[in-house]
Amino acid sequence: MEKLGILAGNGAMPKEVVDYCKATGREFFVVGLAPHVLPETVQDTPHVLAKIAEIGKIYKSFQKNQVKEVVFAGGVRRPSLKELIPDWEGAKLMTKFAIGKMTDDDIFRVLINEIEKKGFKVVGAQEVMPQMMLMEGACGKTKPSKEDLEDIETGIKVAKALGALDVGQACVVQEGMILAVEAKEGTDTMMDRIPSVKRGGKAPILVKVVKPGQETRVDLPTIGPRTIETLKRNGIKGMAVEIGGTLLLEREKTVKMADDAKIFIVGVR
Repeated sequence: MEKLGILAGNGAMPKEVVDYCKATGREFFVVGLAPHVLPETVQDTPHVLAKIAEIGKIYKSFQKNQVKEVVFAGGVRRPSLKELIPDWEGAKLMTKFAIGKMTDDDIFRVLINEIEKKGFKVVGAQEVMPQMMLMEGACGKTKPSKEDLEDIETGIKVAKALGALDVGQACVVQEGMILAVEAKEGTDTMMDRIPSVKRGGKAPILVKVVKPGQETRVDLPTIGPRTIETLKRNGIKGMAVEIGGTLLLEREKTVKMADDAKIFIVGVR
């Protein structure tokens, strides 16, 4: 296996990739994106910290450490121009971002293209750790009912429409009614609105999909323990996510938490 460069943002995913490399003996080097990366991700690992606009520092770190493949892991909040203090390479790249109105997917494609121009191959986390991919069907003991499946079908249509407009990629459904849709605030914040809008009857369901044309090497939906905590806190009975495009973090812990809370996690086509 080629030496892996891990471009690490926030959340649990970067550490999962690091731990997997250690367990399988794959050589790796981490560039932690400050201030997003968690301290435990880079603890006791070969790494350097860089700001998101320090593109030259990122390139040189990977080159110096003989990295061949690069994986994006973890989230990074999209910065405002005021927050960016680029180095020379970063400044050159930012001129490309300034051309026209760019979506997040456009930016990801520019980043991938620039990284690969430097001689690296960008791979998806699902290629590095295929066992992280969510498969079709229920993950745990709790399964959706026939009525739940009808709500899921409704949610998929709405979430796909949102994704096509680059608005978001998730929604919450209750008995055929859309309670909330995701925008730039993110899935967790959207779910936190549910207690104030849900009605009586069966509990609502979260539906999350891959956006049409989404750059899956750097921007895949992820679910993990924090997702289950958020579902439980907001009275959401389960979640349906699209297979082939969703990563399940800390699988054993996440599934156990869902089972204990009687929350279903189901992969759907």
